[in-house]
Amino acid sequence: MDLNSDGWKQRVLLALEAARDWTIQNRKISVPVAVVVLIGLLVGVSLLHTQKGTEEETAESVSVPDVPLEENAVAAVNELMNSYYAALEDADIEKLEKLINYISDVDKLGIQKKSNYIDRYNNITCYTKKGQAEDSYIVYAYQEVKFYDYETPVPSLNTFVVYKNEDGSYYIYEGDLDDNVLQYFNGLSAQDDVANLCTTVQAKYNKAIAGDEALDEFISGFNDRISEEVAQSLAESEQQEAAAQAEGDGSEAETETETQEQPPEPVEETPQEARVTEVETIDTVNVRSSDSEMADKVGKAEKGMRLPLVEKKENGWSKIQFEGKEAFIKSEYLADIVNTSQETASNTPSENQETEKPKETEQENTSSGGGGFVGTDGKVTAKTTVNVRSSANESGERLGVIYAGEQLELVMQQADGWCKVKYDGKTGYVKTEFVE
Repeated sequence: MDLNSDGWKQRVLLALEAARDWTIQNRKISVPVAVVVLIGLLVGVSLLHTQKGTEEETAESVSVPDVPLEENAVAAVNELMNSYYAALEDADIEKLEKLINYISDVDKLGIQKKSNYIDRYNNITCYTKKGQAEDSYIVYAYQEVKFYDYETPVPSLNTFVVYKNEDGSYYIYEGDLDDNVLQYFNGLSAQDDVANLCTTVQAKYNKAIAGDEALDEFISGFNDRISEEVAQSLAESEQQEAAAQAEGDGSEAETETETQEQPPEPVEETPQEARVTEVETIDTVNVRSSDSEMADKVGKAEKGMRLPLVEKKENGWSKIQFEGKEAFIKSEYLADIVNTSQETASNTPSENQETEKPKETEQENTSSGGGGFVGTDGKVTAKTTVNVRSSANESGERLGVIYAGEQLELVMQQADGWCKVKYDGKTGYVKTEFVE
């Protein structure tokens, strides 16, 4: 499969759009139009949909009392929403599955991709109205989203339906609602105090965007960027499954052929002692100051990054070296890189062998920081998803993203582990370890 072809992108994006439309059709809680402007920014699982005629339908079939909008009035609901946004921030799918009754695979991918851009959620405030059923609520969760690379926090508002479990804890409900329940919640959302809340949040949002042109541009393309990244991941998964299936078919054929031949006599080899001194990230993951999800984040390790391993702990965390300091990453996001402590005899030069290294090898090691030459044809090819930055530094402004298989014109491979490239007519930089 060609990951850069337009065909698979169109096919996957259409699937994502169909899934989104299904969710909207089956989750029709309406809110005033003011909030719909923010729908491109919403980073939770729930979606909002404005439905014409809702107030008239509700008035005819379901009686909705004037239920007051209360701020942070239900401690258990506040705890649920704070846990929810903390899990979103870390893309902790396992934790989210305990807080929400259902999350689709596409939603899980979207949460993981959004987490790469979101630093944290601040000032979480829960506004609630009691639902029709006992211990049920409609929750309007206000939060200010801090994105990486942007200083201005973005005000946002999400709407959730919350029910109580048998054990007394609350959970977020995702799925179809009974017509009467749906109309009741729509009636609550049509009341004046909700409209006033939406207007207030809209004004804060407009003010934040108006004061930061770069953030405005980023937000306007945020949903499309996430959809592209989710589509890329789905296509890569499909390709890997196809490759694994093909490999399995080949292995079966090879095994059948080998059984018809005389098996070779076993050759004794001296076992080499394997040891793990490095690990490689299997996905983009948070790096923390200690072995706890509550510990401070000291950064993010991109997928495919190699890190020195200090210690693998029994509590499911690994101590690693990150940017010159000791830090911690969950072991489940790391793959071991096995080294051997002994070299074979063929690697040790004899007295008659010439021990001087070829000039090409010496030049390669000194000019690329040990990473080897890339882009011998004047281009670099991305080995995975990689950021393009305005300077040779992880804190440099992000100009954009290229995906596995995409190429850029190489200007120069630098000795500091970065490549200077041409990106959209501008000079940019990508990490050498992620290109070839």
